[in-house]
Amino acid sequence: MTEITRLDENIYRIRHWTGREPRESLLSRYGIINLKPGGKEPEPVSSGDSASAVIEHGYELCFSLGAGGDGGFDIRLPLECGERLYGLGDESRDCIEKHGRIAVIKQENVRSYGPIPYLMSSRGWAVLVNCTYAHTFDIAASEPDLLRIYSDKGALDIIVFCGDDLQSALYLAGKVTGRPVMLPKGAYGLTFVLNEQTTARTLLDDALRFKDRGIPCDVLGLEPSWMSKHYDASTEKKWNSDRFYIPYWMPENYYGSWSFIWNLHKMGYYLSLWLCCSYDLFWKEEDDALKDETGSDPDAATADPHLAQWYRMDKVTKPGEAWFDHLKKFVDNGAEAFKLDGSDQMIPFPDRLWAGRYRDDEIRNLYPAVYAKQMKEGFEAHTGRRAMIYTCGVYPGTQKYAATWAGDTGSGEKVLLSLMNHAMCGHSNTSFDMGMEKSSIHFGFLAPWSQHLGWDNWLYPWYCGDELEECYRFYANLRSSLFPYLYSMAHKANVTSLPVLRPLSLVYQHTGRYDGVFNEYMLGDALLAAAHSCHIILPEEDEWYDFFTGIKHKGDREFDYTPQHPQCGALFVRAGSIVVTQGPAPNLRDYRPEKLHIHVYPEKDAEFELYEDDYSTYGYEKGEFAVTRISLNDGEVSVSPREGGFPGMPKEFDYEIILHNEDGTTVIK
Repeated sequence: MTEITRLDENIYRIRHWTGREPRESLLSRYGIINLKPGGKEPEPVSSGDSASAVIEHGYELCFSLGAGGDGGFDIRLPLECGERLYGLGDESRDCIEKHGRIAVIKQENVRSYGPIPYLMSSRGWAVLVNCTYAHTFDIAASEPDLLRIYSDKGALDIIVFCGDDLQSALYLAGKVTGRPVMLPKGAYGLTFVLNEQTTARTLLDDALRFKDRGIPCDVLGLEPSWMSKHYDASTEKKWNSDRFYIPYWMPENYYGSWSFIWNLHKMGYYLSLWLCCSYDLFWKEEDDALKDETGSDPDAATADPHLAQWYRMDKVTKPGEAWFDHLKKFVDNGAEAFKLDGSDQMIPFPDRLWAGRYRDDEIRNLYPAVYAKQMKEGFEAHTGRRAMIYTCGVYPGTQKYAATWAGDTGSGEKVLLSLMNHAMCGHSNTSFDMGMEKSSIHFGFLAPWSQHLGWDNWLYPWYCGDELEECYRFYANLRSSLFPYLYSMAHKANVTSLPVLRPLSLVYQHTGRYDGVFNEYMLGDALLAAAHSCHIILPEEDEWYDFFTGIKHKGDREFDYTPQHPQCGALFVRAGSIVVTQGPAPNLRDYRPEKLHIHVYPEKDAEFELYEDDYSTYGYEKGEFAVTRISLNDGEVSVSPREGGFPGMPKEFDYEIILHNEDGTTVIK
């Protein structure tokens, strides 16, 4: 049986089976992807015994479908000559355009942190494979001009998005997989994960030192030594009382002036805690799914007095207790962010049966997304606030729950390709472990969010010499000043799935000439950054201003750029852009400047939407936000009255308009 349904306008689902109809993929069973993106029941398009499917959308997609049931699948789609293909997430770090590649969608520690079974074409179509088993994309590698997707397990179930170009395909895909989540305010500043030898006292001293040395910082993270048992994956974890003492006579969830976290908050910081997890998260997912299906208590459906003597080999999981439950006391203590280490979530357990019914080969790809889901939803239910959850594991849907970083792979050139390939799947809140090399500092502070890893090193800016500290201070202040721009771009990603960090191939999507440019990316609509290499190719479609000197350059120029200390790399602004900045602040959390700076880079008309919300809750999902439209028309800048609102909204900003001339001079209006 082949069945085609329309899930929403230009979004189709194709399923094929022989024998009995296969059960739903766990991606859809657990609500990780949304099969009712328009809020309506799927609309039947066709069904029958044919082993092929055709979808029309100004172009024709002809799928050949093989195998059926849960015993695997084989999908074939002819490709047109010159068609370019992108996506697959962190399946590899070798290329952006995927022609000629055989890609295995399988979570593997370090080698493949975030494989995403999403592939899109320069023609505008995209496919998402609704499967959690490992499967393979053969992208014109074995047979020219043929895309083949196959597996020996799982059901044939794909979602097809019929857009007009790459960006419209991403927009459609976001309706099913979810839009990138808005992080709490401080997450868009600097997250600094401290050395494992940190104590409560040194934590507070480091917090103060950032301020004293003029280095803006927002989130301070603790590694596994915060726990009494190192790398404790159980639900019995406690504070290491030798390092992080909380008076024993206080309740377990105490937060007050006798707690070091209270002092940290008073200085404007968020606290992040490292976690590892091998908990069976799928008991909760199954219980929730059963409640949705039957409206009843799952225990009533599964309890059997004859089986009261069950014995569980899993000594970590507590039946009936959700993973996040044991973390509530740490949230009450003041923790507001959690780093979900790769650890056991990336490692196969071939002999494990999850939720008493699913084998590990069906769970392994999905585990990181479910982990992020339960952390985000648990924090929100407990506090009413946004979580700063960051994880290295990625699968479809992760972007609507958490931020990610590129895992334990440092900050080299391959890392940027990882972030680019995530961007080509609509995942926006990406980062990596920043180091204390100049190129890493430049790249790290110009990522969608910034994280510095201390762990077992002492690569703190004040321990690395005056020159590197000055560079670090310069970029930390630059990032703080860019907050209004970056937050507005994060909102755009949340609405459109167009990520903050964009490969040039996604921006200039109608040409393949930038498919081999691996050291440059757009940071939002206006900024062009280079990482690791200062060999610059300025896209010919636009003209560009040097962000640091203000000098204007023609497009279609290739040259070697020489940064001037304390800058460590190249940053350009697209002509015909508006960039809104603020004065830098020691912490973003409670900072609201009275004045914002509107930087205008003329060439053609431009518009910028300055976005605001409460920076803390998910009220923005209910329309609780405000937008100020800033326009450049015929050389005149206009600022429209703010539209919308949110609880506690302060008065409107004052604005200073800075007009940038092509010789590097500025005029302030």
